[in-house]
Amino acid sequence: MYPLVMRDAVENVLLVAVRQAIDTQHLNVEFDAGRGCGPHQQHSLTISVRDDPALVVTADGIAHEWLPVATGFIDWKFSRLVTGLLADLVRKAQDAGRFI
Repeated sequence: MYPLVMRDAVENVLLVAVRQAIDTQHLNVEFDAGRGCGPHQQHSLTISVRDDPALVVTADGIAHEWLPVATGFIDWKFSRLVTGLLADLVRKAQDAGRFI
């Protein structure tokens, strides 16, 4: 069940990006980078632009409970966190002369 929850969490990040008119083909989304496959009760999230390693945002301390599986709903706390991260990433990209 854990791998399914994590796969759905990545899809939820991409769904929030689509809602913000971000081209998801430019994004890499990774949970728990460098931590191993888990299970973890607290997660980190890294969102980056595929071809530019300088364009990256991260967040730590994401509760596993924020990542529901197969409900069709995104937890409001997770959605708010992802929305803020994506806004930061868009700003960084714009400052670098990129449009994502």
